[in-house]
Amino acid sequence: MVLIYSNKRKNGGFLVLTMVLLVCAVVLIVATGVLFRSIGEVNQSAETERSLEAWSTVNACAEYALAKISKEEVGSSGWNYTGGEPLEIEGNICYIYPIVNNDNDGSKTIKASSTVSGFTKKISVEVATNTPKVKITSWTEVADF
Repeated sequence: MVLIYSNKRKNGGFLVLTMVLLVCAVVLIVATGVLFRSIGEVNQSAETERSLEAWSTVNACAEYALAKISKEEVGSSGWNYTGGEPLEIEGNICYIYPIVNNDNDGSKTIKASSTVSGFTKKISVEVATNTPKVKITSWTEVADF
């Protein structure tokens, strides 16, 4: 009795093993890509949150200055709040720059900035002073003062 071994059986196992390894490699590449994309989106989301936190902090700072001006306006002749102070809002620090008196039109400019985790936001708010009540004429984010 003569036993004949076929090369097809030996090559068939090698072919299946090669295919399994290729499929595993493709799945691993796709999974790694999805993982890196997810990490990137989480980082971007965290950066957006810190930027929005800086934005809300600087706006709260400007509103504080407006409130101080409004309080002083009632019953006083002058709008004596001068700014130039740091302020802590929910654990974040913002700074109200000294209030600028615009001599040409009698308005005042409130400038404030806040930095949260490396994200800096600055705003400039113009207030009309020739009215009996506080009247905001502009509220803009600026790159620098």
